[in-house]
Amino acid sequence: MKKLLLIALLLVGSSVAFTGCSKKTDDGGDQPSSVSKNKLVGKWLYVKFVEGGDTETFNDGEYFEFKADGTAYDSVDDDYAQWSVSGNKITFIVDGEPNIATVEKLTGSELVMSSNDDGEISTAYFKK
Repeated sequence: MKKLLLIALLLVGSSVAFTGCSKKTDDGGDQPSSVSKNKLVGKWLYVKFVEGGDTETFNDGEYFEFKADGTAYDSVDDDYAQWSVSGNKITFIVDGEPNIATVEKLTGSELVMSSNDDGEISTAYFKK
């Protein structure tokens, strides 16, 4: 379940639009200041998940899907969560507990999200 919580914190769906200003990330990309909920619906394929220096890769076809009804599906753990967006923060409700992730990088084909769980930074990487 902890893995699902961490992964759920780091996920977003397909087409994304930005509004407002953005700031530069460490790699020179733009960190979005706002993400449109209407553009989040869809699937992102897992690439890798990094936590505490450990990297986990995924099999082809494993994905996280944001649905228009406010639910999200994780194919890795075969589990669901509720989701909402405010600014560049995604709130996931898993087993009644809210968890927040920050969209670090978002392009038409790449997504990077991070979360901080009691000082431990987790980062998830996705592609379309």
